[in-house]
Amino acid sequence: MASTMQRVSLRNVVAHKLRLALTVLTVVLGTSFIAGSFMFTNSLSNTFDQVLSTAFTGVDAAVSGTVDAPLDEQMRQRLLADDKVDRVNVASNQNVVVADSHLKAFQARSGQSMLMPYYPPEESVGPPNEIVDGRAPAESGEVLLNETAAEQFGVRIGDKLIVVNPDGRDDVTVVGIIQPTVVNGGIIVLSAADAFVERYGTPNQVTVGAADGTSADELVAHIERAFPELEVEAGEKLEERISGIISNALTFVNYFLIAFGLIALLVGTFIIANTFSMIVAQRTREFALLRALGASRVQITQSVVLEAFLVGLFGSALGVVAGMGLVVAIKAFLGTQGLDMGPGLGLSASSVIAPLVIGVVVTIISAWTPARRAGAVKPVEAMRSTEAAAGSSLKVRTVAGLTLMLAGAAAAAATLFVDFDTKPGAIVVGTGAFGVIVGFFLAGPALALPVVPALGRLIGAPFGSIGKLAATNSGRNPRRTAATAFALTLGVALVTAIGMLGATMKASVAETVESNISADFILTGPPGGQFPTPSETSERAAGVNGVDQVVSLELAPVAVDGQFAYSYGPQFQVTNLIDADPSKMIEFDMVEGTGSFEEGLIATAEYAEQQGWKLGQSLPVTQEGKLLGEAELKGIFAANHVFENMALVTDIVPEDIRNVAMVAVNGSGDSLREDLEKSVADLVVVQVMSGEEYAGQAASAINQMLAILYGLLALSVIIAVLGIINTLTLGVIERRQEVGMLRAVGTQRRQIKTMITLEAVQIAIFGALSGVLIGFGLGWSFIDVLADSGLQQATVPWDIIGIMLAGSGVVGVIAALWPASRAAKTPPLEAIAD
Repeated sequence: MASTMQRVSLRNVVAHKLRLALTVLTVVLGTSFIAGSFMFTNSLSNTFDQVLSTAFTGVDAAVSGTVDAPLDEQMRQRLLADDKVDRVNVASNQNVVVADSHLKAFQARSGQSMLMPYYPPEESVGPPNEIVDGRAPAESGEVLLNETAAEQFGVRIGDKLIVVNPDGRDDVTVVGIIQPTVVNGGIIVLSAADAFVERYGTPNQVTVGAADGTSADELVAHIERAFPELEVEAGEKLEERISGIISNALTFVNYFLIAFGLIALLVGTFIIANTFSMIVAQRTREFALLRALGASRVQITQSVVLEAFLVGLFGSALGVVAGMGLVVAIKAFLGTQGLDMGPGLGLSASSVIAPLVIGVVVTIISAWTPARRAGAVKPVEAMRSTEAAAGSSLKVRTVAGLTLMLAGAAAAAATLFVDFDTKPGAIVVGTGAFGVIVGFFLAGPALALPVVPALGRLIGAPFGSIGKLAATNSGRNPRRTAATAFALTLGVALVTAIGMLGATMKASVAETVESNISADFILTGPPGGQFPTPSETSERAAGVNGVDQVVSLELAPVAVDGQFAYSYGPQFQVTNLIDADPSKMIEFDMVEGTGSFEEGLIATAEYAEQQGWKLGQSLPVTQEGKLLGEAELKGIFAANHVFENMALVTDIVPEDIRNVAMVAVNGSGDSLREDLEKSVADLVVVQVMSGEEYAGQAASAINQMLAILYGLLALSVIIAVLGIINTLTLGVIERRQEVGMLRAVGTQRRQIKTMITLEAVQIAIFGALSGVLIGFGLGWSFIDVLADSGLQQATVPWDIIGIMLAGSGVVGVIAALWPASRAAKTPPLEAIAD
């Protein structure tokens, strides 16, 4: 009998191709995202591994300088003169901005332009950059340009360019075109003699090639003995360390993408469960007949689970293939932006097996409850002339659902009245969100029972009797209505919550930055932080007529009492520096002391408390452990979005380690802005902005982040739309006799289409309204928890909410197009005969 039931399951899967296709598509969408994320990060990792292996080929040792022993020309010559050393190359790159002779900056697709030293093949450590046209640079001011940049910007040999660096600008001539060994096409690369590159800053690392007869390990050991003041590392170990850092970064990307794939599968889970529930309801007589022929409850349940397994396996396999297509599309797009990731799709065992297992497990779990319901069908059901009796009572699930919803809402609301720290508060809100969402799923049918028909009557009023009929139909099966709407509810709730968070972040940043900036104008370098403001910006601005004060905000790798204002790992630890009275740039909300002073330190109240600092206390200022001097704590202020933790006003920090972040200007005159723009025009990279414009730049960065999140969340909304299509189509199949009867008594095809469309619109709007309410409440709670992080009063993105509610109606119309057309084509007599 078991083999017979298996054959029945296989025939059922094949016999209902439409039902199979709709269910499989849901699985495909969720698993393709997971498969694609694995493959994409694998592909990225492979690309970086290839770059690293090429970059460190022939590199026996990497030597870094220290405060006491910088890698200046003299130190490099000492290394080169050593008997164990054959070649020494500067490994540092300098970020620059490149412009043509008309001061038009070249915008690299990746946003980065760099200047690096050129070494001929006989002097190069590792593979040399190949000159494909022209000659090597022989004099200062002669440069090579990478081939892809030359093609993109139409640069030829002999053209004049302008190279802007933080300390000024240089006029250079292109004497050759190169193909860099390890740089992708999206970056602008200039290559010049190392003496020219060194003018832009002392290198912090060199690569060393061993002399004949000396191994890499012997070279490293020798340099450690002969040059104890330097730091040395084997090239192979350095490659492994950098590869590990990249892998960790890519792991985060992978987790981020997988999280959205799982959200998509979560939405799909409810659709799959709904689909199997409808399938079981439609096949009641079939299951009853099998029971009458001797099939046991377990066998019926197993047959439905087998169908789910086959659907999950097939859908997941297609999802892996779709994931490959997704990676191809992403790589093709990146290629158009100059970011060539090389060949290969990043296929691995994990990128194939994980989506298959997840897809199958999710599908089986989704089908488990409907499968048990199928097993519970009694043989006597085969004698009924109509399908499926009425569903069981909603009382138990409604009570359980409302209890969970109230408990979840209470947990989320508790953060509004109890002062939680950020992490515990986020856990409480997350727990509350889980309770609300699961509770709404359980109580959904009872909530839909009064709401959807009322909504249907309102929407259907202009359509007369057809509108009333559609409203009545929506209330006939509240389980199906709620299950169909829930997928959309979940997607809309996520979009609403994230939209509220984004709108609040933008409003908080804009309000804080705009209200705190007291300067008339802010002068900064390119957005993105890859290139600082040129150091002469302050001097240029000071020479403009009408300028009263100029204050520069700089960053330097110095610590105050061993602490940095910004610490993002050992490679980026810096503190804010101001070269004059900070109150001329920022309006501080002072807690103690003053923000108006010419020498000393200010800190936020929270940071000062963490460090145990007191007003008037003198604190040591150090660079890499070397004492530069002391600074007195002159003021304690409330946190803002301009200064994080602390800011130092002192001249004890050396000029050569300062990078200008922005320059504030105060002055008067109708033409002040225009005159400022003219004064820095030939610096190419400097922007002149008001406080409002500067705040808008911060909001723009948040918009870009939100655009990515919305794009990923769109996947869950797409799946929800497919769920509505799926349910409507199966509903049309189930209601074939009903539709046929309507046609037989004179209902026109157009009216049938209108009825089905109105039902879809009602379901979609109910789902969207529920999602907005849930998302609104949870978003508000999360924002309250994050208030200590600088977020102000919660801001409601009414535009996003309006678009989603209006869009839900459009979603309903689109989702109903095919099912409505199918219903309208139902032959009346055949349907009644069925």
